[in-house]
Amino acid sequence: MEISTRRMLGEILLERGTVSRAQLRLGLVHHNEARVPLGRALVRERVCTEQDVLRALSEQLGISAVDLEHEPLDRKLTRLIPLRIARLYRVVPLRLELQDKEILHVALPAPASLEALDAVRAVSGKPRVEPHLASDTALNRALARLYGLRETTEEPEFEPESEPTPDGPVLLYGWPPVTAVLLTRILAREGYTAKVATALEVLHTSPLDLVLAPVQAMEGLLMGELQIAGALIVHSASEDEGFERAHQLGAKGFLVNPTDEEMLLRAVRRLRPPSSGGVRSSRGLADRDYEGTQR
Repeated sequence: MEISTRRMLGEILLERGTVSRAQLRLGLVHHNEARVPLGRALVRERVCTEQDVLRALSEQLGISAVDLEHEPLDRKLTRLIPLRIARLYRVVPLRLELQDKEILHVALPAPASLEALDAVRAVSGKPRVEPHLASDTALNRALARLYGLRETTEEPEFEPESEPTPDGPVLLYGWPPVTAVLLTRILAREGYTAKVATALEVLHTSPLDLVLAPVQAMEGLLMGELQIAGALIVHSASEDEGFERAHQLGAKGFLVNPTDEEMLLRAVRRLRPPSSGGVRSSRGLADRDYEGTQR
């Protein structure tokens, strides 16, 4: 299949009903931030399984998938693919098929690189090598069984740096560096700590967390019906339009001028009083209880 006509993995998963648009958005953020393939990002976020991704990749690439857990493996075939090649390309010999020519069937990870197939064809001496896709976990186990390779563990899924607490830092997201420094200093004078947060950290907030961000940054992050658990204060220079956009985001606070120290601290104190040790519920934006408006 030509690369230009290949359908996107996310599109296939959506059509199959495997993920929702919000879940796909979460996976895309993880994919871009952690620099891992989209399928692995979705598995890490626990919105789908390795088998779900494997079936979608099989459809995308037009290559059949194989379940190595139920595939009989023959150690004799390792003579056709030496350890060096098996380890380098993570390729597992499956079986030899005799037709007009010998066909060596192998399992390998997506996207089944031509370089890997050429290397296997060269070292095995077989004129035809037929690829099959397998999951990362299954390949690791099969390589361990056939070649004695130590199973590699999957990179850890996203974990917050620490357990959220009522006195955790105010998370700053989407601000220019100079503004972030200024906000940090204002908050510090009142005894609050602040931290510049990544998109993934914002998406993994708990109800104990407080996020301060420009409205456009949060709209870009949450498009596709994503929501965050943390309390949100947003900024927009446009009062009426900004208030409506903040309401749609589920924000608990709204600021016209985030660097106005009095207004910023008033908004933060409503959601995180310095001495309370916890998060107090707010009236929310429905009552037009927001800060920074010139009356």
